[in-house]
Amino acid sequence: MRTAALLSLSVLALACAASTSAMAAPADEAGYYIAGRVIGAEHKARDMAASARPGIGSFVPGQEKQKFTTGSVAAGYQYGNGWRVEGEYVLPKTDTFTSGSTTFPLSNNVNYIEAQRFMANAYRDFPIYEGVSVYGSLGLGVTRLKSDGWQGMPTRMYNVGRQNNLTWSVGAGVSYAPIEQLTLDLGYRYTDMGQAQSGWNAFPNARGLQDEIMRANLVSSEIYLGARYRF
Repeated sequence: MRTAALLSLSVLALACAASTSAMAAPADEAGYYIAGRVIGAEHKARDMAASARPGIGSFVPGQEKQKFTTGSVAAGYQYGNGWRVEGEYVLPKTDTFTSGSTTFPLSNNVNYIEAQRFMANAYRDFPIYEGVSVYGSLGLGVTRLKSDGWQGMPTRMYNVGRQNNLTWSVGAGVSYAPIEQLTLDLGYRYTDMGQAQSGWNAFPNARGLQDEIMRANLVSSEIYLGARYRF
């Protein structure tokens, strides 16, 4: 609901910006830029019930969300017509998620998921006042995921699983340029990094089989503050 509301407000802001753009200055000059961002993120592990754990009774959700602060660096090009594109690297972060079962209430899965992203982002800026713009963004890239963990106790380990997943993002925000070459951004974006999957269980289970694996669809809701310097 929160994501839908933010996107609705963003669409309204963009519509207002389009109607007033005739009175505003154009989105400035072309040039290359570098950027840094401080990101307040909430990672969520969705669909953990898709994990393979036969004979557990019913799936019991545990810790499915992690909040933290991270950062990213980017380099891009501003075309001077309202459009800009960039490549962005988001610093790696390891999350801890848990889940359980009705049959083994004292034997939770503990899933460590490390993620780092490489994104290609496109932005459309809409000037609304001198030095102030609103923007929408779309991103497409790759997330490198590493997933492992344990069950019940740290000696009962899962093997490591690694994936390179297609990743997409959508967002909106506002920009302010206090001086000609420096722009400050405040924005929100939603990112889907695809499914993380551990390796099979390396520990002996009650069935004496290697038939257990942890899965989760990793998504991120992010509010960020950034600075861009144009050459």
